[in-house]
Amino acid sequence: MSNISRRDTTLITSFCAGALLFTASHAAAAEHGMDEKVLSQIPKNLQAIVDRGQSTGMVTLVARNGKIASIDAVGWRIKDKEPLETTDVFWAASITKSFVAVAMMMMVDEGHLQLDDLVEKHIPEFKGQKVKTGKKSSEIAKHPLTVRNLLNHLDGLPKNHARSRATKTIKERVLKSAKDTLTWEPGTKWMYGAEGLYVGAYLVEKYSNMPYAEFLKTRMLDPLGMKNTYFTIKNVPKERAVPLHRKLRNGKWEHSFRGDFGNGHYFAVDGGFFCTAEDLFPWCQMLLNGGKYGGVRYLSEKSVRELTRKQTGDVKPAGHGPGNFHALAFQEAVEPQGPTAALTKGSFGKGGSGGSTTWVDPSTKTIYIMLQNISGGDKNLTHSTFLNTTAKAIPPK
Repeated sequence: MSNISRRDTTLITSFCAGALLFTASHAAAAEHGMDEKVLSQIPKNLQAIVDRGQSTGMVTLVARNGKIASIDAVGWRIKDKEPLETTDVFWAASITKSFVAVAMMMMVDEGHLQLDDLVEKHIPEFKGQKVKTGKKSSEIAKHPLTVRNLLNHLDGLPKNHARSRATKTIKERVLKSAKDTLTWEPGTKWMYGAEGLYVGAYLVEKYSNMPYAEFLKTRMLDPLGMKNTYFTIKNVPKERAVPLHRKLRNGKWEHSFRGDFGNGHYFAVDGGFFCTAEDLFPWCQMLLNGGKYGGVRYLSEKSVRELTRKQTGDVKPAGHGPGNFHALAFQEAVEPQGPTAALTKGSFGKGGSGGSTTWVDPSTKTIYIMLQNISGGDKNLTHSTFLNTTAKAIPPK
């Protein structure tokens, strides 16, 4: 054993675990009801994309009817040196944002607040907040921020990167945001951002009497069994951490290990998680089940519907990709097309800047999870190939 590296040991363990999972998924084929032959094409089709230099690799997981149907690793953890394993840990990026929305809806279910409450009702410092009307003019907002605005990216709170780096707590950051002049009247324009989510996380802290990260661990991660989801890169086993691969102009890829997202003083609610594909399965399944998993109810069915339906009214554009519109930190495929054409209307999900994506399709009871960590390449191609291949394995109704 002395001649075997830590990575080799991990690979052996991962292989054994993968073999058991493979056996279990095949044993449960009748339960998930998907075509195994078609599912086996997922790694083959994705490997072709890696071979063409449009990605360095990804881990995918497909589940249906509450059962994992397939889990595959394609490509490299470190390009041309170490292959990816299904147990490797990726930066989750903006997938982290969806946890804020679920935490907020827990507060709604517990009666602490309502989506249409004015934020100032819960944080008085927001009372009288002004909105920009010209280059040097402003007036008190006609439509003050609501709790709903904090989650649908219609809040109008400006970004202030310098200040965000300087604040020591989520509360401090939020109280400074309350003094900002809004960029537009809340509810009238969409812009993907994060400040509203920090306000939401502070409300969770206020009503749960716990730091936001502690709330996530206590109320979500531990009960769901998400043991390979991390708040900081420092806790990710080095031999399982997936670095960012950036495609250069000459077509080659270079990699670097990123630090924690955010300023290091508090958990970055908009992009701080590191996780595995398998950890995201119970999270997605809980939502597909209408807020329940493993005999535990996390959310009411009403709250899950609010989280996952279009919440941007007539505002356009209001989502990532054609036909997609933001719900509450998730987005809904209202008119599936392009990369999401294989989904059915009403599917919902969340992605991240590294190219990761999660989709839940209630109509077919299918969960799609893809994790990758790239800058450059063709993320839409990886998404559409994964979704299209997987959808073909679902039997027609």
